[in-house]
Amino acid sequence: MSEATSYRFENNIENKSLQRALHRQKERIKYDELMAAREGIVKNELLINQKAVWTEKLEEASAHRRLKTEKSAVKGEIAIAGKTLIAVRRAALRQLIDQEYGQFEEELRAQGKAFYFKRD
Repeated sequence: MSEATSYRFENNIENKSLQRALHRQKERIKYDELMAAREGIVKNELLINQKAVWTEKLEEASAHRRLKTEKSAVKGEIAIAGKTLIAVRRAALRQLIDQEYGQFEEELRAQGKAFYFKRD
């Protein structure tokens, strides 16, 4: 059936029940379109919320990785600082021992004595 025939048929309706059925159908179509639009808005907002959650988790993971990297760097710095401290203390002790050895040598020399060194 062509559109003109269909249109003519729908406009010349004298049956009230058919008119009410068509009216209900139009109202249902409007309601369905309204619900489809609302569902579209909800889906769009859900997608936006999912992206926001994903971004937050990404930021948390990035911060965790950065913290882990900084922690390992600090750990390395502490290890190097400990080694440096040991080297400085050894040098200071070596200097102290050399000074004491020099003092003992001078005291022994003043007494006419010397340290004994075994020759190989």
